[in-house]
Amino acid sequence: MKIKASLLLLAALLGAVAAPAKEVARVPAPEGVLPVVITEMTLLGNSANAVTDFHRLALEFERMAEERKWPVKIAAERFAANTTDYLTTLNISLMPLREETPGEYEYRGWTTLWVNGKEHDFKIIIVRYKYRLGEQMDDRVEKLFRAVAHATADKIEPLLFPDLKKEEKK
Repeated sequence: MKIKASLLLLAALLGAVAAPAKEVARVPAPEGVLPVVITEMTLLGNSANAVTDFHRLALEFERMAEERKWPVKIAAERFAANTTDYLTTLNISLMPLREETPGEYEYRGWTTLWVNGKEHDFKIIIVRYKYRLGEQMDDRVEKLFRAVAHATADKIEPLLFPDLKKEEKK
């Protein structure tokens, strides 16, 4: 009898876990704002300075949007509980920077773009930066994240602002 009760309890727990997830209700973003949600996958207690990859990427996205004359303001935020799911948003999951080859940094970030509630998954965007011998560490990382912002923008710009490229060609 105890075995039957245990099996029933196990079946009930498995059924509860296998239940489909509730659809997330997305809301419109504030007018003229592109929310960028950045998730960092870093080791705890491993911060060499106060400027993190989140800060660097957020800053470079703001600079890049200004350079490309995007008609929106970048509103970067760290992924946290109670973050609003907007109809149009850019989600980036940063992985720690790597230096597999001496003299070359590698950025990897899983990137998805939501446009009017439709998801566009770009998978992992990889950007490499070969630095010069003697180049300052901050300069190296800044140049890498600048390249990341532009590589990401090249992918998302046609979906976000299809008319922007047409205007430039005229």
